[in-house]
Amino acid sequence: MIETGLIAVTERAADGGPLLLAGEDESIAHFAHGVGIVLGEGPLQQNGTLYITTRRLIWLSDDDLQKGYAVTFLALSMHAISRDTNAYPLPCIYTQIETGDSDSEYEEADEDEMEAALENHVEEDVASVKEMRLVPRDPNILDQLFQVLCDCALLNPDPEGAPEGEAEWYFNVNEVFGGRTIGEDDKPSEVPNIGELQIQDPRFEDAEEELEEGNGH
Repeated sequence: MIETGLIAVTERAADGGPLLLAGEDESIAHFAHGVGIVLGEGPLQQNGTLYITTRRLIWLSDDDLQKGYAVTFLALSMHAISRDTNAYPLPCIYTQIETGDSDSEYEEADEDEMEAALENHVEEDVASVKEMRLVPRDPNILDQLFQVLCDCALLNPDPEGAPEGEAEWYFNVNEVFGGRTIGEDDKPSEVPNIGELQIQDPRFEDAEEELEEGNGH
């Protein structure tokens, strides 16, 4: 079973870094200081360090040694660079997280409760977070972070029937908009502008050409 959802991290290794998963051959591929995090529609939590391991994406607060978050690559349905100021005022890595919640009847209520909890700095239900932004103080490192994310994601293919050599983190229109049709009621703040998402993977070139042809370009 694929581990889904964001988890809270309250313990650290002796050197202040993340506790790596025992028996998973997990190692740190890259880390970056000065990275903030945004969970859902919550506030920007600054002064953190981002760790990209061979299995997970981990953010640890520099101010509170008992605050941190982690998500496995298998739970990341997509990630991309967003520079669209309509979606978020700062350049960032935008990610979507699989929570494993298939009951859509209460989805709207759950999101409202999560937003209220984050606004009040209550973090006891981070597992319901479906969107996460990583906001580096220096936006010039976005390309490097994104490339490392792609490289590590390739190390974690979906074990439940994905074609060989392909993982579930690829980007497409249906993933960004949750499978729904883009309509006039969509608010720019709810989803990133596709044109502003930087996807560095040759597999997406055909999809981009099809989108351009469909728009009459």
